[in-house]
Amino acid sequence: MKTLVSALLMAGTVMSATAKNKTVNTENPQLPIHMIAFAEEGEPKSSPEYAVQTYIENFNERDFDEMRKVISRDFTNQGLNRDGSLTAVQRLDDLRVMMDGQEVVAPESQNNQITITEVNGDVATAELITGPEGQRWKEVITLVKDGDSWKIDKIFWTFL
Repeated sequence: MKTLVSALLMAGTVMSATAKNKTVNTENPQLPIHMIAFAEEGEPKSSPEYAVQTYIENFNERDFDEMRKVISRDFTNQGLNRDGSLTAVQRLDDLRVMMDGQEVVAPESQNNQITITEVNGDVATAELITGPEGQRWKEVITLVKDGDSWKIDKIFWTFL
């Protein structure tokens, strides 16, 4: 997902004042400036929601390089088939191969529902319901904090 908006917030001017004559020193005002980047729907880039949204939108758009930015080095993906059998554990390279043959679905056509279920220090969990009508599935996602950002570490999915 490409970031569309970058917000620049300027906190008010800080000026020193003397209590004696209540004059304001305007010679050296201090202007604190803070930069905050937001995702398309308003989520900060450092949130678990942003990581899950970036992952699924770029998975469906077949943009592996952009998706890779929110995937941990230890990433694994496994699921439960309709017949009750477990799939093989997939790593990042397996995901790349799977993406090569799939149909591209633009974000506005995706019906992704993301719920962050817990954030506990450097670990978070999320539930993602995704897929076209009639073929939807749920992913339970474990995320880990990596510096200032969240990375998807484990996914376990099942059909709905």
